[in-house]
Parts: sequence; structure tokens; C-alpha cells
Amino acid sequence: MFDIHGDWKIEVHGDIIVQWFSGCWNEEAIIAYVKEFQAKATPLKGKKWAIVSLFEDWELGVPEINQHIEAHCEWFKNNGCIKDCHIYTASAVKEMLLERLIPHTDEFYERQVFTNNEDAATWLSKCGFYINGQNISKITEK
Repeated sequence: MFDIHGDWKIEVHGDIIVQWFSGCWNEEAIIAYVKEFQAKATPLKGKKWAIVSLFEDWELGVPEINQHIEAHCEWFKNNGCIKDCHIYTASAVKEMLLERLIPHTDEFYERQVFTNNEDAATWLSKCGFYINGQNISKITEK
């Protein structure tokens, strides 16, 4: 077992999970992150909820994380997540990896990619999930 490489923060704001990622991730990081995410999301199971993911500081990861990400995405979709926002400055590499790994929109789940917090918050509010862009930004300040 290796040390964890990669950082994250997860906060629950009502029916929205806001999360921030940084660094280059190894398999140990994704395993620990998924465990924490599921613990924090468990009270939302059985309800409709949304995720906001800040990927600006994320620097990708080793190939071994892919299977864990795919299983994680299935878990949150199967447990009530219906809206999902990714926020990062346009990046072909991040977009290619995230689009390949993260599930696509279907009849019960919708994902959108934004370059700023305000646009993500506006889209979520139109979908019935209320958070402002400043509250999204606060996760990066701690």
C-alpha cells in the first residue's frame, strides 16, 4: 500500500454535495475519497440531489483510478444524484478524461461542464437546487 497522493474536500450543503480536487491522484487516494464521499452522501440516499465538482486544481491520475471512478459514478447515480456540475478552465486533457470516465447524461441524470461557479449555480437553481457561486468558492478557501 502506498501513501495517498491527491487532495480533496467534500461538503454537503442541503441537497448538494460540493467537492474540490487537487493534485495527481493514485489508487489509494480514490479509495479513501470514495469512502468519505459515500459516508457524507448516505443521508441523501432516497432523495434527489446534486454534485458540484471543482476540478481546476486536479492534475489527473494514474490509470488504476479509472475502475474506482466508474464504480463511484454508478453508486451516486443509483443513490439519487440527478444533476452533476464539473467546473474547470477549458482543458482538452481534463475534458477527454472526465468525459470518458464520468457517465453521460441519461433520462435520470444530467451532467454539465462549466468554466465558472456562477454559471454552475445558475444552472442548478434552474433545476431546483439552490447554492450561490460564492458558497461553491468557499470550499477552496479552507
